[in-house]
Amino acid sequence: MPDMRDIWKKLNKLGRYGGYGGLKGWVLYTLSERPKNGAEIMDSIELMSYGAWRPSPGSIYPLLNKMVEERLVRKLDDGRYELIDNMETDSYDNMWGSGSHSVSNILTEMDSYLAYLEDLPKEKVVPYEEKLRMVQERIERLKESLHK
Repeated sequence: MPDMRDIWKKLNKLGRYGGYGGLKGWVLYTLSERPKNGAEIMDSIELMSYGAWRPSPGSIYPLLNKMVEERLVRKLDDGRYELIDNMETDSYDNMWGSGSHSVSNILTEMDSYLAYLEDLPKEKVVPYEEKLRMVQERIERLKESLHK
């Protein structure tokens, strides 16, 4: 596990909030404990904030993907993320700016929410099976309309 002093030194280079509204710092901190999936990271942040804040899947999953690209974390085969021991200082200089409502960004956010649903225990998702079916049908209709 990386030394937390090194993590905080690197975060200081980002300024007061640590980038992406401070979420990057929270994610790095929670992953310093042990590898976690996105839902577990959100649970940890909610617990650390005494229930005052729970980041959304639309925040966590794009950030995790960006942190993988920046080589701050790696995604394990089981879907959990872990810190990379030799984090490069330059990676901390790449800040994630706020995105627009482009089709690409919307699809990325949808993908993030799907990753969150996949991380949840099945018993939490089963009650929403009908809603998932309805969403799937809408996506199918959209795909069909692209070929008309």
